[in-house]
Amino acid sequence: MKILVCKEVRMRLILVFLVIVSALACFCGTISADRASIFVVGQDVESIKDYYSSFGDYSARGKVCFPDGIMAYTAINDVRGLADPVDQGAGVNCVDHLLREYPGIKVVQIGLYIKFMLKEIVSGELDGNIDKIGEWIKGSGKHVYLRIGYEFDNPENEYDPQQYVAAYRYIVDRLHKTNVTNVDFVWHTMAWQDRDQPVYDPLKWYPGDHYVDWLGISFFDAERHEERDIAAELARKIHKPLMIAESSPFSQNTVEQKLAWMKSLFEFINKNDVKFLSYINVDWDRLPLFENKKWGDARLQNSPVLMQEWLRHIGSYSR
Repeated sequence: MKILVCKEVRMRLILVFLVIVSALACFCGTISADRASIFVVGQDVESIKDYYSSFGDYSARGKVCFPDGIMAYTAINDVRGLADPVDQGAGVNCVDHLLREYPGIKVVQIGLYIKFMLKEIVSGELDGNIDKIGEWIKGSGKHVYLRIGYEFDNPENEYDPQQYVAAYRYIVDRLHKTNVTNVDFVWHTMAWQDRDQPVYDPLKWYPGDHYVDWLGISFFDAERHEERDIAAELARKIHKPLMIAESSPFSQNTVEQKLAWMKSLFEFINKNDVKFLSYINVDWDRLPLFENKKWGDARLQNSPVLMQEWLRHIGSYSR
C-alpha cells in the first residue's frame, strides 16, 4: 500500500511538472506590434522573484521569457523605486535590480503616485523629477507603460478632476518635450465603487485622447461587474486598448474561491479583448500597509492547482 501511494504522489508531481514545462514552451517569444497580449507580474522585488523562482532555475538561465515584464511603483516627489530601492510598507520596489536579475524582461508597467502633489506638478516645482523619470525610461531599454495617478477615481486619492487632468497633461507634455518615446500613458480607473457612492463617471477625470494610450482598470472584487463593463465599453468608445492594470483576488481565501475569481477574470478578458494583464502576486496580509485589510494571500505558486490553472489560462491568453 505504501508503494502504491508513493507512486501515485510521484505521478501527480510528474503531471504538474509536465503541464508547467509544456506551458513554458509556448511562453517564449518577443513583444512586437502584432503581439496579441502582454502579461506582467508585480508588485515588489520579493513577490516577483518568488513567481520566477517557482519555475526552478530556468529563469536564472534566462530561458523563461514569460511573464513579458514586471509592474512596480514610484512617486513624483522622490522617484525612488526605479534606480533606488524603496519600501513604503508594500514591499521593496527597485526596477533596476529586477532588470539586472531578469534580462529577458521586455516591458515595465509603472504606477506613478501623485497624490497631494497636483499643484506642485503644474507649477513646475517637480520638473526635475519628471525629467528624472524620463531619463530613467529612456535609459531602461524597455517599453514602459506609465500609469499617471493610478485609480484617479478612488475616493481615498481625493483627486479634484480639474487638477488631476491638468497634472496628468503636464507630465505627458513634459515627457514628450524631453523626447521620451519608449513610453505609453495609461489612464487607470478604479472601475469599482461602493453602492452608496454617486454614479460611476470616470470621464470627469479624462485628460483627452491625445494624452491617453491605454485605458486601465482594476480587477479585485469577485462579484461587482457593472463598473468594469462600463469601463470596457468606454475603451471601445474612445478607441483605446484595455489594460487590467492591477488584479488580485481580494478576500478569496480558499483554492475554490480563487479558482472562481480566476475564471471571472479570464471571462472578462476574453469578452472584452483585454490586451494587457497585470497580476499582483503577493501575500497581502504580510505587508504592513495592507495587513489590517485582510485581503489574503494571492501568491499563485503556493498551490499547484492554482498555478496549473493559471498557466492554462495564460497559455491561451498569450497566443
